[in-house]
Amino acid sequence: MQCSKTLIYSLMFITMSHLSFAQDINDYLDQYDITPNMISQHPDGEWFVSGSLKDSTPQLLKLTPTEDKQLQLDTLDYGFYQNISKLSNDGDHLLYAFADTIQDVRKTYLRTYKDGKLGKPLDFRKMTRLKALTYFMVDDNENVYFYTYAREPKGLYKISKQDENAYGEAELLIPNRPNLVPFSPLLLDEKTMLLAQHGQDDQNVNGIYCSVAKDGEWQEPIKIERLPYGWSLGFDKYGDLIYINAKTKRIEHYNLEDLKKILKKLI
Repeated sequence: MQCSKTLIYSLMFITMSHLSFAQDINDYLDQYDITPNMISQHPDGEWFVSGSLKDSTPQLLKLTPTEDKQLQLDTLDYGFYQNISKLSNDGDHLLYAFADTIQDVRKTYLRTYKDGKLGKPLDFRKMTRLKALTYFMVDDNENVYFYTYAREPKGLYKISKQDENAYGEAELLIPNRPNLVPFSPLLLDEKTMLLAQHGQDDQNVNGIYCSVAKDGEWQEPIKIERLPYGWSLGFDKYGDLIYINAKTKRIEHYNLEDLKKILKKLI
């Protein structure tokens, strides 16, 4: 009980101390009536959002705050039904997927991102031989952690970069479990992973979880109570945790160092 109280008070402090930051991005989402599906922030401050403007299909948006707190909004026309995207943790690459309704197939591309400009698209499906991947994370070495429903067993996988345009075989990290679907991973370090999980029948299990690696195996994830359920876990420009709240469709924000202290008591 004491641990639970400490967790509640600590999370209240984290939330209140960073409310103004979350308010900025949420004000932008409200201002342009954007419903986000995935979100990333570059270390320089710009946001990439896969989401829908009012009464539109999902598309890829770039939101660049200016010094006077105005916003430059760019619609990146890189494919129809553009609902999945993620910047690499260092901000150097953008991985995104969309539905090609003419060929009836999902396509996935990787672009470099430097000095505010995106490079030429590389066909990620061709590079990896993966049919489908979603709710992914790209680490500093361009290794990709992702969920897929297109291979057995379904679950969270990692695919490691081998050279400039080639990847190795996908490695299963955390499989689906009865009534638990793991997705939207975020590595805090080599042995600690945050992730979202949702139920297939019982939605009471929906939440943010933590898994630790022991002897090379990722352990069964533990639910972090009091963190609201959501997805698109990532880091903001300060290195803190951000993600989309599933209920409100607005951005949650938590100080990472304070969160790590809480995790030590849980795992």
